[in-house]
Amino acid sequence: MEQKIEIDGWSRNIRFSACHVLLHHDKCSRIHGHSYAIHLRILGVQDKNNLLYDFGIVKTAIKKYAKELDHRALIPTKNSDIHFHRDEESQSVTLDMCGKVYVFPMSDVAFVPVASTTVEELSRYILERLVKEIDFPEGVREISLGIDEGPGQGAWATMEIKTRGE
Repeated sequence: MEQKIEIDGWSRNIRFSACHVLLHHDKCSRIHGHSYAIHLRILGVQDKNNLLYDFGIVKTAIKKYAKELDHRALIPTKNSDIHFHRDEESQSVTLDMCGKVYVFPMSDVAFVPVASTTVEELSRYILERLVKEIDFPEGVREISLGIDEGPGQGAWATMEIKTRGE
């Protein structure tokens, strides 16, 4: 029988705060921030020990991702409208986003390999990292990862998990 386990980022304190800019959007093209939460759902069947998957392993991973993004300016690296220059001497990053120029200390920036730092793109990116970094057992069939940019407002990405033999 298929079962589901869930981790709620709000109640389990798997959160991060960050700022970003969404180019070509009326309101969101100005720099602004959110308090985000990361959620996880795992579908599959229990193993011989009646366990679908160990909560601790995935919580540790998604807490690590949240920490990497926490209190940073999120900069998408796969967007041709965003140009950035890293100045090693001053330890700063200068960004040109369609004529808007920002300068941040390098320590305040998280470069994210996405086209845009929407919750849709962030959830897909973090899910792909999770699946790449964790060797899920055969019983795990599907993983969904959601990111809220405030309670009740977010996006989910879902991925089927293939076992090694498939």
